[in-house]
Amino acid sequence: MNGIPIGSIGTGKIEFFPDLTIDNVTIMNNWSNPRRSIRGFHIVKDGIFLQTNPGKNIENPPEYRKVKKIISKEKFPIITYEIPEVNTTVTVFSIINKSLKDSSLPAIVFHVKGEGVFAISFPNLVGSRREGRENYAIKRKINGVLFTNEKALQQDPAYGNMFLGCIGCKVFAGYSYLRPSRKGMTEDITPLLELRESDYYKIEPYAREEIAGIVWKEVHGEEKFILSWYFNGRPYNYPYGHYYENWFNNSYEVAEYVLLNDLKPELEDEDSWINEVYRDGLYVLTYSWLTKDGRFAVYEDPEVTLLMNTIGTMTYDAVSFALLELYPDLVKKMDEYFGLFLRNGEVPHDLGEESIESPIYGASSNYPWTDLASTWVLMMYRDYKFTNDLDFLKRNYEKMKEAIDYLLSLDKDKDCIPDSKGGLDNSYDGTYMFGASSYVASMFLCALRAFISASKILGKDSSNYEDCLRKGMETYNSLFNGKYFIAWKSSNTKKESCMSSQLLGQFWCELLSLEPIADEEKIISALKSIYELNYKASKYCLVNSVNPDGSIDTETDQMRSCWSRVAFAVSAHMILKGLKEEGLEIAKREWETIKSLGVWNQSSRIDAITGKKVGLPYYIGSVSPWFIKYAIKLVNSVRNEAQ
Repeated sequence: MNGIPIGSIGTGKIEFFPDLTIDNVTIMNNWSNPRRSIRGFHIVKDGIFLQTNPGKNIENPPEYRKVKKIISKEKFPIITYEIPEVNTTVTVFSIINKSLKDSSLPAIVFHVKGEGVFAISFPNLVGSRREGRENYAIKRKINGVLFTNEKALQQDPAYGNMFLGCIGCKVFAGYSYLRPSRKGMTEDITPLLELRESDYYKIEPYAREEIAGIVWKEVHGEEKFILSWYFNGRPYNYPYGHYYENWFNNSYEVAEYVLLNDLKPELEDEDSWINEVYRDGLYVLTYSWLTKDGRFAVYEDPEVTLLMNTIGTMTYDAVSFALLELYPDLVKKMDEYFGLFLRNGEVPHDLGEESIESPIYGASSNYPWTDLASTWVLMMYRDYKFTNDLDFLKRNYEKMKEAIDYLLSLDKDKDCIPDSKGGLDNSYDGTYMFGASSYVASMFLCALRAFISASKILGKDSSNYEDCLRKGMETYNSLFNGKYFIAWKSSNTKKESCMSSQLLGQFWCELLSLEPIADEEKIISALKSIYELNYKASKYCLVNSVNPDGSIDTETDQMRSCWSRVAFAVSAHMILKGLKEEGLEIAKREWETIKSLGVWNQSSRIDAITGKKVGLPYYIGSVSPWFIKYAIKLVNSVRNEAQ
């Protein structure tokens, strides 16, 4: 089970659980290696622990006076705890708004409502080893505990400092909370009950301690406490520094900025399941990097691949759609940065394995992928379309042309569709496709439309590409079997399964207001077939590939799976094409399945037969529900204009 990850862009996160405990901490440049079994964190009111299991990581817990019931409500990046028996509410949040500076602050706010003395303790986690940890009382505009480590070196991911405090707090700088007992290690909770002040505490040489600090305040109504951090080392796994280093010198300065400016999350907050699925999908931002020089990247997943900004089939390409609304300059910068790594027009799969400077071309060497360059061209045209930045389009036009020409070089049979040559040459990994694939063809044709549009905007000749577009559309339309576009067809064989991604390129064209790549009636027919076949074949999710008889295609694990990121795109496409009821039905069931499997660890795949999550954990694709929100907005806009 995972708690809701509370953190901001590039800062790491702390997971908060329904019982108001924490775990899986990644604030110390350790996204792929969480610190687990955290002890020493408590919130106490008048001697009563506001946690139902305060000793969950203690071998022999002491006798806590604790609450019996907590009602929690989560919506990223916020969790609210209602504790009726002590008439108290605790809301925990990080800052996500339209300011990139504010949305990359390494801080978590605890907003308490109630009457009484509230105390919060937190452990010193500075330095990968305990030796050298020191706690200092700070009494300035904000009072609190500064956590440091005099022995930590800059190569240590946990080099830096942390701060816990509030305006007007009283401070107990530190104590050793883990103690031996007759039945194993226990926790010393005396300081949380006595609440006396002290200014300094350190782990003495040769001692093996876990130490924490405490802040407390008498509250009449409400108060905000804050935990902030500042891990500015340059470890081997992350030598880039943090964006927050441009404005702050330590964690105290971060805390002062957040509290004195009364910062809070500012995301759309309507009471609907659509807003819920969109907001909660943004949790993957806590698995992101934002470097000191402003480069941004998200893990494809932080445990297995460790690849950054993977594109294709609505991975980083979906994340960047959502972020364009919030941080357009950041998205344009990173999409343009991708272009630096074009290799004779071939676009990389990602920016590297825990790196943003060592891209990988396809997931396997020597297997050029046929969908990545199309994806990148569409991303570049999208960035222009959504921001009206003509200079951006001018700067990147030649790179876009290079990518299109590379894709045409893969077209050996001259049907103006990049040839599929078997497995390992597109985002479906080991799934074999040959000749013209409906997924690959749709992506290429829309990318070609985008490039031709860019050419006309810039006054460039695109006649040769227009001829190819017409021929490629003929090839694509030849895949239509009267109901949908079949998976693929080569000169001597074909596969007639119905794939959920057969219209993915056309969906891009809809979003970018480009002309269609197929006749309207064929598009509607294919969407209806996806509903009848791919949706109805599983009781859990939208299946990647379904046979003509309605059975699930079990040729490969990818085919028998559901990619929720594509399901939400298909749902949005249906909404745009007037099939709103079917689209929302697909999306809502997908979301219910995701919730049953765990919102805060959405996998890359769901097995359509068993309904279990499989594939890569904490997957980058969770942001794709943004498409549903955007599709509804577009439809409503058109309706309002018509009125």
